Amino acid sequence: MNIRYVQSGIVLVLLLFVCGPVSAYYLSIDAPAQVKVGEPITVSGSTNTPPPDKIDIVLSHALNVPIEVGRQSIQITEKGDTTFNVTFTTEGLEKGNYKVEGLSQSQRDFSAGSRSIRVVKLIDRSDIITMTSPTWQEFEKVLLIEAKISGYKENAIQMEVTKGKDVIFGPESIPVSGGKVSYELPIAEPGTYDVSFTDYDGFIGKYSIVSEEKDLYHLTGKPDVTQHVEPVTSAKLSEPETTKVVVTTTPVSIQEKITGQSATAEVSRDNPGYFTVSTNKTPIIIQTSDNTDWVLEYKTTTEGAGIKVNEEMGNAHESVTISDSVHEIYLKVYPYSFKASDKVTITGDTATSVSLSDTAAKAFGVPPRYGSSETSGTETPLPIGIVLVSLIFGFIFLGKRK
Repeated sequence: MNIRYVQSGIVLVLLLFVCGPVSAYYLSIDAPAQVKVGEPITVSGSTNTPPPDKIDIVLSHALNVPIEVGRQSIQITEKGDTTFNVTFTTEGLEKGNYKVEGLSQSQRDFSAGSRSIRVVKLIDRSDIITMTSPTWQEFEKVLLIEAKISGYKENAIQMEVTKGKDVIFGPESIPVSGGKVSYELPIAEPGTYDVSFTDYDGFIGKYSIVSEEKDLYHLTGKPDVTQHVEPVTSAKLSEPETTKVVVTTTPVSIQEKITGQSATAEVSRDNPGYFTVSTNKTPIIIQTSDNTDWVLEYKTTTEGAGIKVNEEMGNAHESVTISDSVHEIYLKVYPYSFKASDKVTITGDTATSVSLSDTAAKAFGVPPRYGSSETSGTETPLPIGIVLVSLIFGFIFLGKRK
């Protein structure tokens, strides 16, 4: 027997012992290399892993430490090849690189030829368009759509307008002049309309405009209605109309800004502000600033239900009056628009203090974010250095007296 064949056989056996048997099972997934934020990520794949097993398709934001943002499972029920398709939504995700990975729940090893990881780049171009028309408009059977497009050189852009699942307009090209869009779209009813823009490079973004019926309670405050009833005399009983009612309506002006203790914070829809308002006197009026359309949520106990207030439209003070006998009110404040970011000032007219608070954050179910040390019923001990210095001076004084 040739010694070389013996040596080759020994090496092969050793490799099998070291490396183990080669897996005959595979998993292969495919996903687009680029997707625009707002469009879905469709993942297709196939595997021949036997049942019982589940294949998890995981979408993660590929940062220094990957953050999982979505997971879908495929049940393996039959032997042989299994093909599958799953879809991940990208609404609200940040632009950047994402990883799509296939994992076996039974922790099965797949062959070296498997392709179980794909990288998808999310592109967000929505910031090149700035809507200049009001995001809330009074319903007058016309939707005003005005926007500025940064660095846009073309003379037209494709626009589509939807209301819910219904397409109201387009997709159709509309003129662009000097990087600006101005279009008046006839509409039949109030509601929320989503405006989408697309150019030669594809989808840019979706923007919402709310059209609502005029509401005197929102625009001018509750009208003051008084009735004046003329007395009925015996001489008037013979007349067909025995009672004359005169109704006069006096509009109340928009609520004025209140004064008192206040606090200010930079907030957005994704980063609300959490405040604690302390008071020794109720009723108390709590009010936001009037620089944007604010949403105010409040609780009178940490475990109680939150109450949402968004009565005013546009740039106006949101306010709430609390008459219950309470000492602390917990607030969550953020802009109505998902794209807005601004400073909000919270004022309490009879408040003893207004401050950003981890206690308020905890009341709304979020972890601490302000690093405040809020304690009650405890006294802060004196620093040990002060105690030691006091003892030294005490010993010196006693020594001199002796």
